[in-house]
Amino acid sequence: MKKYEVKIYYTGFCTYEIDAENEEQAITKARNLEINRNEILSNIENWKEADEAFETENKKSK
Repeated sequence: MKKYEVKIYYTGFCTYEIDAENEEQAITKARNLEINRNEILSNIENWKEADEAFETENKKSK
């Protein structure tokens, strides 16, 4: 058996209602707000194209 370090990536989003003068300012303001963890977990999707696996060195216990 080989050992691997695996990273599984996901995409998700949070929705905010922002008062701003333009789109850039609205995005900047939203990025500084707290993440709504309930919303982000409800819309999370696997991003299979980004998943990675790296073979690690098998180290024997002493």
